Amino acid sequence: MVRVLRMPSSGATTVLVKYWLYLTGRVGCIVCSASSRESKFAVLSHHRMGFLIMAAEVNTPKPGNRLSPSDLWLLVLLFLVPLIGYIHRLILNILIDPVSQELVLTDTQASFLQGPPFALAYGLMVIPMGLLVDRRKRLVLIGVGALVWSTGTLFCGFASDSSELFLARVIVGVGEAALTPAAVSLVGDAFEGHRRGLAMGVFFTGVNAGFSSAYAVGGVTLEFAEAGYFAALPWIGELAPWRQVFCVISLPGFLIPLLMLTLREPIGEVPTSTSESSSLRTLFRHPGFPRVLILLIAIASILAVADNGIYAWLPRLLSRLYTLQPSEIGVSLGIVVAIGGLVGGPVGGKLSDYFSRQLGTAGPLLVVLLGTLLALVSVPLFVSDVLALVYVGTGFWVVAIVATTTSVFTFVAVAAPPQLRGASSSIVTAAMALIGLGLGPTTIAVALEQFNFARERVDLAILVSVLPLCLVVVTLAFIVLRLHRRSTSLVPISAREQYTDNNVSIER
Repeated sequence: MVRVLRMPSSGATTVLVKYWLYLTGRVGCIVCSASSRESKFAVLSHHRMGFLIMAAEVNTPKPGNRLSPSDLWLLVLLFLVPLIGYIHRLILNILIDPVSQELVLTDTQASFLQGPPFALAYGLMVIPMGLLVDRRKRLVLIGVGALVWSTGTLFCGFASDSSELFLARVIVGVGEAALTPAAVSLVGDAFEGHRRGLAMGVFFTGVNAGFSSAYAVGGVTLEFAEAGYFAALPWIGELAPWRQVFCVISLPGFLIPLLMLTLREPIGEVPTSTSESSSLRTLFRHPGFPRVLILLIAIASILAVADNGIYAWLPRLLSRLYTLQPSEIGVSLGIVVAIGGLVGGPVGGKLSDYFSRQLGTAGPLLVVLLGTLLALVSVPLFVSDVLALVYVGTGFWVVAIVATTTSVFTFVAVAAPPQLRGASSSIVTAAMALIGLGLGPTTIAVALEQFNFARERVDLAILVSVLPLCLVVVTLAFIVLRLHRRSTSLVPISAREQYTDNNVSIER
């Protein structure tokens, strides 16, 4: 395969393409001067392995050391918006007991309201929202989505029966469906290639912060409501405490549209308004990218099954096997998950940026492989029969999942065509939501019953169900890395982004 690339010739520096030596076949890279049309390259032969590698003379910009104030503000909002969104998404879980008592719900009805209404609405709407992201202004969609999900949370506080609460949760799911595709598309346009991993890491750190803080925020707000702190507020002061919590928690979400007004839509890669260029048909007809995307969807979905299963059953593991009280479980797991997320997001993002400068668009895929390996190593710690090691395993697991998820979406931000970033990220998000939420908790429950483990040996059920899933995703991560590195250009992202014309691949 010879890749013919065109770029300006001024200020060029020689970059020796020293990667990919283990690949089979002949790979070359020719960069033509825009003025003279003369090919400039050096040739390095590796005779023993039978490779011919060409080092092209390219214009590689030096990454800036500082972010602009507008970029820093965008990073702040990329953290705050998902944090608020995830608190809205999970707040029902902490309030489910008082909700069930007032609305006279059975355990089955209550558990049904916690999952399917949001998951189905979110999973079914995220792909249409992703297509819309590729055609409309992303900041507007995030603002409108925040209005919708905040309205749904507010309606939860005024629901008079289970059907109204079901509808309110559906509204929350519809509103949040636009967030991740819009964020990935924004990151792809607003940040240079060597900073997209950092931006995605900040976003998923906000996701994890919302996940880990939802129970604490909900619990504290409920205590304030029961103590009468909100009694003087108009409209909601006379409501039951759990209803007041929904109403108060919804308020920050209504500020998000105002915050979006402080940003500018990124200039240069504005989403196209034509239906053909941002359709699913165009996405899956794009050379090379769909195969990698399908494998990434499989990796993300399988990890989502394992992740949702662990989160659903880990509290029961700690209560049944280690006889911890719910309050102890909530505090300890909240701390571990928060620390793991604060580490996993930035580490996954920075490693993706680092390897992207070295390996081009294959950089985030290498981090995906490393993250899946860490997840695989962490699973046996759950069956150590030592509580401290269980917490260590949980921390490693959270770091691995957050770093891997960050890297998956970083790859979409750097490798997907600009007009297809929303569609690409929405497909990954939909698969994670529908498959992960649908199969995760059930997978461990089936293992617990089918292998006839004792009721308290949830750790063994986690081992026999999650460990095979991790082995599968490690294998898929290795395959997708090899597949992409065989087909991609050898020039790092920082150089490739300087080309003025589209890349042209010529079979040899």
